[in-house]
Amino acid sequence: MKIQFLKNIKSAILPDIPEDTYIIYRDGYELPDIKGVKGIIEFEKFKEIYSNLHANMYILVGLNRIITPSNRTNFVFEHLFTLSADVPKISLDTEPFIGEPWRLWFHYGVTKTGKFGIPYSYAIETEWQHWFYRNGNESRFSPDNLELCITDTYSNLDKLIYISEFYEPTNNDFEWYEEIKTFVFDKYNSPKLFINNILKLCNARFKLKYGFDSYKENTKFVLPELNIYRFVDEENKRRIGAYNRIIEISSNENIQ
Repeated sequence: MKIQFLKNIKSAILPDIPEDTYIIYRDGYELPDIKGVKGIIEFEKFKEIYSNLHANMYILVGLNRIITPSNRTNFVFEHLFTLSADVPKISLDTEPFIGEPWRLWFHYGVTKTGKFGIPYSYAIETEWQHWFYRNGNESRFSPDNLELCITDTYSNLDKLIYISEFYEPTNNDFEWYEEIKTFVFDKYNSPKLFINNILKLCNARFKLKYGFDSYKENTKFVLPELNIYRFVDEENKRRIGAYNRIIEISSNENIQ
């Protein structure tokens, strides 16, 4: 399996490795116990020396935190994704994605597998954003479509549970909510900033720690019946739907 999402990286199922295999890892991750590797290199060090390496295989540990939306244009990723495309790669991580679900694509882009049909991360991000902002009805990351895209993947992770419940706020809460919406809309000029700042102010008022990744906490949330919380709740349900579907599909280690 070229891509593995695991409770414990040490449990990775790996083939016989060729000579000149390198493990590239992100600090903070456990490492697989593999004999015969040429080198074990933390990613920050790898960025300095990759052009001097002759690799027959790369095993990437912690890709979710190796490549991010802010650093993906660094030339080291041109090397990993394009210039060394003929070098086999395996990606090991502790979850399918962090942050926005489209980042799952990085595992498939670097290992040259999957059936996403999109060669660059910006294209897959744009498609997801259309879905996120409700400008599109479908995405490759909707649970029904993921099975068409995922190949060569194994996971032994448990599926997550997310529960939400809503209550009616007071009239004062509703009045306050309308006021802060006006304040935010006057101050900022993009949907992302609207959403993030309204949510931040509401969380402070209602003493909540709630966001787009709250589904990962495996707990129940009691939320005020306000549009911002309905929107973020729906996105949590979308993300857990994608997350759990990936785990479900990948629990069969024979997936091709």
